[in-house]
Amino acid sequence: MIRTLTRTQLAVDITVAVVLGLVVLPFCVISPSPGVAAAVVVLLSGGLALRRYSPAIALSVAWIAVVIQLSTQQPANFFDIIILGVLYAVGRYGDGWVRWYGLISAVVGGAIASVYTVGQIFGGPIFDVLYDPMNVAGSVFVLVTASAAAIFVLTIAWGMGVLIRQSETTRASRAEQYRLEQERRLAERTIVVEQERNRIARDMHDVVAHSLAVVIAQADGARYAMATAPQMGETALETISTTAREALIDVRVLLAELRHNQSGGPQPMIADLGRLVEQMRAAGLAIRFQETGAARPMPSSHQIAVYRIVQESLTNALRHGDRTGEVSVVLRWVEHGVAVAVENAVAPVPTAPSPGHGIAGMRERAELTGGRLTVDRPSGALFRIDAFIPFPAPIREATP
Repeated sequence: MIRTLTRTQLAVDITVAVVLGLVVLPFCVISPSPGVAAAVVVLLSGGLALRRYSPAIALSVAWIAVVIQLSTQQPANFFDIIILGVLYAVGRYGDGWVRWYGLISAVVGGAIASVYTVGQIFGGPIFDVLYDPMNVAGSVFVLVTASAAAIFVLTIAWGMGVLIRQSETTRASRAEQYRLEQERRLAERTIVVEQERNRIARDMHDVVAHSLAVVIAQADGARYAMATAPQMGETALETISTTAREALIDVRVLLAELRHNQSGGPQPMIADLGRLVEQMRAAGLAIRFQETGAARPMPSSHQIAVYRIVQESLTNALRHGDRTGEVSVVLRWVEHGVAVAVENAVAPVPTAPSPGHGIAGMRERAELTGGRLTVDRPSGALFRIDAFIPFPAPIREATP
């Protein structure tokens, strides 16, 4: 297994290996064969230099150095401590079979080192020592104790590398999880902002389209009435003034939402439908408004949806319908919500459709509350809008 390292990492690994090799090199003089001991030090230092570049190769080089040391009857020396660094690197940087290779090497190497050391301590080949009836008990005890100690030390070095690797993996996983969580929050925030912008765009369309339709209708009527009926012209101008002021207030509310992401004033509710109907009647529409059933508490968002759907329907009737016909507005409080039906006569000469939110915005308002909206032309001369805005689930469950 070869790992990709930067030049700085390679330089650091080689420097550390060379410095440590030079530090332990003087201990070769106490060995029976200083030259062989020096060769072992070079091999162990080379393995240490490769510890991150290739843990498998580094451990194999260390094994070669150990075989040379054992085959030439070199005693255990201080420079053997380099093996601990190699095993640590295998545990920390090795993957898959390389990591198991390090664990097996720690166990087998510890057992071999203990047997070799016990044999040298008793002054002869280990098998001769074990078969000496006078030394069997003592040699077995020393052998088991030395093996346990050697395996423990070597395994600890390997285990520390594994633990640090797991700790780094856990930190990296938490950092990635935190990054993904931040991205998720950013995406959610973006979606919320986009939905809020769409809602404000719908409100802006409803306010501006409705108000301008009323102003245009009243201005046309005032222009013709001023010559014959000045009083009607004054009434029309007063309606224009009132409608424009109310539209200006609504637009300021929407602009405040764009700037501060919060409402700058009250939103129209179902209770304001009477005022809306009177305003549209003053604009020239003949409206028959009917409300049936017992009114019940409803969330503001649902009431705004009802108001805006009626407002948009009346605005469409004023702009595209037959003003000489009657517009029917029916509001029915039923068991599970509010049903709205607006029906108006179609203009004899169809007007050009205006781009905007219009019916699509009304349908979206209804669907956002869990309701529905349908558009129908029961006959060629009529245009009908049916909408249903439901109560929220808790209110439904409380209904007998």
